Amino acid sequence: MKITILGSGTAVPSLERNSSGVLIQEEDTNTLIDFGYGTLKQLLNLGVTYHDIDRIFFTHNHPDHMCDLIPFLFGARHRPAARKKDLEIVAGPGFQEFFDKLMSAFKHWLAPSEYSLQISEIDEGSKKFGCHQVTFKKVRHIEMSRGYRFESSSGKSVVLSGDTDYCQGMIELGQGADLMILECATPEEEKLPGHLVPSLAGKLAKEADCKKLCLTHFYPPCDLDVIRESVSTIYGGELFLARDLMQFEL
Repeated sequence: MKITILGSGTAVPSLERNSSGVLIQEEDTNTLIDFGYGTLKQLLNLGVTYHDIDRIFFTHNHPDHMCDLIPFLFGARHRPAARKKDLEIVAGPGFQEFFDKLMSAFKHWLAPSEYSLQISEIDEGSKKFGCHQVTFKKVRHIEMSRGYRFESSSGKSVVLSGDTDYCQGMIELGQGADLMILECATPEEEKLPGHLVPSLAGKLAKEADCKKLCLTHFYPPCDLDVIRESVSTIYGGELFLARDLMQFEL
């Protein structure tokens, strides 16, 4: 299983960090988790086009997690090279209504021309999606927000929070995970509701007992040295601070 951080930033424009997005590649399958702005171009840097994405999971529908879905759907209509492979989008309750309004706003310009698109709304539970067993739980951000755990046929696991505050759901998802990708939006003194700071990210990872921790979704100004020091005093596993196009092999 190969995991690539497509975007390690937020809604604040940055030349170094695109908005949220992670690509999981396994068994010739491309699974996308979140689709913030700039991530579509990052996929192209990896040689992945709108033809190649098999399934998209959304943690929630805030712009910095989904807005590149619009040019993706628009581009997938492009003739003579329109997308032909069917596409499934997976997200929490309420996403179908949101998606229908998005499609209505853009009229026919986002509607599939030569492929079928299915929206699958999930709540909490576990289900097989392609080559992965996926477990999903509510997390503390907005009502729609869901965290995900992807497990490969070989037993390797990666857990992704999207935006979240400290919560039991993420601890349960992360239990013994090979890699946990948590947001860490701001420094301690600038804590935002529904988001993690270094001490809470470290506490969550310690209680989940994950093997590796990757922190991402950094608002400026985040002092990465301070974040590393703060988290390392709590969490004893291997720690990574995300940058765009950082990759992991599990």
